[in-house]
Amino acid sequence: MNTEKKQKNGIPVWLWAIIGILAAALVFLMVHLSSVKGDLKELEAEKELQRQDFQAEVDSLMKVHNELKESYGELSAELAEKDSIIQADAIEIKRLLESQWDYNRIKQKVASLQAISQKYVRQMDSLYTVNRELVAENERIREEFQAERRQNTNLTRQKEELANKVNQAATLKIYNYAADAVYFKGGSRETSTNKANRAERIKIDFTVGQNDLVETGTKLFYVRIADPNRAIICKGTGDEYSFNANGETLQYTEKVRVNYDGKETDVRAYYIKPSERQMMPGTYFIDVYEQGGKLVGQTSLELR
Repeated sequence: MNTEKKQKNGIPVWLWAIIGILAAALVFLMVHLSSVKGDLKELEAEKELQRQDFQAEVDSLMKVHNELKESYGELSAELAEKDSIIQADAIEIKRLLESQWDYNRIKQKVASLQAISQKYVRQMDSLYTVNRELVAENERIREEFQAERRQNTNLTRQKEELANKVNQAATLKIYNYAADAVYFKGGSRETSTNKANRAERIKIDFTVGQNDLVETGTKLFYVRIADPNRAIICKGTGDEYSFNANGETLQYTEKVRVNYDGKETDVRAYYIKPSERQMMPGTYFIDVYEQGGKLVGQTSLELR
């Protein structure tokens, strides 16, 4: 009977007691670990908030610093050494935030960055004040100098405007541009056509206006015809088939000499197609230049 009391299901009572104690300890450990995990999560969250605060502080300092450098321009070059220290400190803090966590070290680094940034601002302001005074003095001298120059400039401008008016008045005016494709019906009668396979020549007409200020004599005009592919039709590529326009050498299709006597003069020029060449359908673009290289007229011709 005593033996039965000392055993339960064949296991001694003292062993059941030990098992109970171990089970209670296990439950306690599980509860404690759960609490520790919760604390760790809170610590990690707090660490992340601190990291974000440090990063935001550094970003704000560097934003202000870079804006200051940009606004002061060349003055910042005189503080290049401090600028390099500030940039290096910011990089070091970013590295610490990303790779390791030492709250006190990072806090010290941020405080150091704040201190040197503030000193940089004070020195920059001091340099800016001195520079502003120099600029003001230079501006006063410059304004006095400019006041003297303005009078001379006004006189020069008036002379230039007068000279431009005279030059414009002495420029040949060209108008009544017209272009037509023709062939010779019956071998002698000129007939207009809009068919590329019939066209033998392109006829260009324009009128040179009356101008008593222009010197009379022989005037040259250059006709440039571009085919539908925008290629200039010309007799050759040598210098004898080119002219200068605004510093650029251009090939011409035809060169026209006009005996100008100061009165209104009608001018006609022909591009004669070589017998072995076929005119292609499309739009032909025709430009007229005077002998000085100035573009004085444009027109076009459509062939089917």
